Amino acid sequence: MHLTLQDRISELPDEILVDCLSLLDMKSAAQTSIISRRWRYLWTHLSTLDFNPELMYPQEFETFWKNEEYETSKYFGWINQVVSVHRGTSIDKFRVHSRYVTSYATQLDKWVKFALSKRVKEFVLDLIGINLICKDRSEKGYPLGFDTLRHPPCYTGITAIQSLHLRYVNVSDEFLEFLMSHCHHLERLYLQAIPQSNLKVKSSKLKYLSIVMCFSDLEELEIDAENLLYFLYDDAKREGGPRMVFRSVSKLVETDFRGGLCQFPFPIFEKLSLFSGQLCKLSVDIDPDCKTYETDLTIPEGVIPSFPNLKHFTCTTACYDFSCILALKRFLEACPTLEEFKMQITYTQTDGFCEASVLREIDLDENSQLEINFSGDHDMEIGHVPDTVIGNMNEEKSTHRNLRILEVVGFLGVECDTRLILAIVSYACSLKTIICDPEGIRYSHTPFDFFTDAENKYDAAKRRARKLAKIVAPKVTVVVI
Repeated sequence: MHLTLQDRISELPDEILVDCLSLLDMKSAAQTSIISRRWRYLWTHLSTLDFNPELMYPQEFETFWKNEEYETSKYFGWINQVVSVHRGTSIDKFRVHSRYVTSYATQLDKWVKFALSKRVKEFVLDLIGINLICKDRSEKGYPLGFDTLRHPPCYTGITAIQSLHLRYVNVSDEFLEFLMSHCHHLERLYLQAIPQSNLKVKSSKLKYLSIVMCFSDLEELEIDAENLLYFLYDDAKREGGPRMVFRSVSKLVETDFRGGLCQFPFPIFEKLSLFSGQLCKLSVDIDPDCKTYETDLTIPEGVIPSFPNLKHFTCTTACYDFSCILALKRFLEACPTLEEFKMQITYTQTDGFCEASVLREIDLDENSQLEINFSGDHDMEIGHVPDTVIGNMNEEKSTHRNLRILEVVGFLGVECDTRLILAIVSYACSLKTIICDPEGIRYSHTPFDFFTDAENKYDAAKRRARKLAKIVAPKVTVVVI
């Protein structure tokens, strides 16, 4: 019996084969051109052009960013080759991720015109700059302006954009306003390191807006977007932040604030008060000023607005002392319907070290008396937790009736995070699950040197989490990641 093998896949229509190729990364899709004459040019009809250098050169990615000539000859050449042979009539996604070098601006001009002329829907210029705070505006990124639109297909092509991502791209206030008014289908806008002074975002279709690291350039931000659902703002620790005007954000339900707005004296709360009643999900990066606050003080009462509909709250806070715990308690009081609370704890050193008492490990076997015993070898004198802090933490027990899930990212099992968890257990009568994630630590000054050297740093935290689980059971289940 003889079996006859037939290539059934190649009998499929071109449209289906191109759809199949779109599931591959560009490098793999291009390699199918050697299968047969039929397959030779199929990949040139791809509608997703994601020029990811890490996929293209996985073994040489470190060299890619260090060697400018390598980037020019390999990465730019790759994009130019694809652009020159592309046969598709439209593009769903066009993404460039590269260091920006002024002498190669003409290359970028060609790619931008190509993407716009193909009526791109998702347009990503993810560039990496060298000098972000220079005084000369002409040096602040790739210049994108009205000259690009002099090419007729580009002028009409911008109307098809649904998602626009610009990083280290130099656009004027006027040009960005022009884009907002002519991109009639724009739903997602991401701006990073854009030298704007007065940014006006007015769009009836926009649903997702992110503004990241605009540094000292941005003085005023005005948002008029009746269908906006999500807003992220991060000014890279710029003190105070710009003046913000929210004209029409009636559908805004999720916000994420980081940077100077979240530093003392916390101007973020004034901004949030304008729409706090409609938010369902909130993320903030609170950074208490330990030089301004005493250890038994926290955010003043009445500063935090009410969040009657908030269900999910994520907070990143640096642990200088115990004042951060009191600040978080104020947040919980302002969110009566909160169901999930996620906290990222960071142990940023101040004047060389965190307050020693913050870093002590509680002996959980003596938890009922809240005795604090630290076992470890070090010479630092350990102080006592302020009585005012302990008293305030234990006030009004079991007053929050909706909080069910608590997640602590960066859990160490030292006194600060352990006391926080125990306080919330006593404060939230409906709490069912605590998630402890020791491996989610993001910052370098985490005090693992306080732990026994023979013990793996993550295993030590997980061991303490398992001890904690025995203390809070059976009321609460502790999940250790």
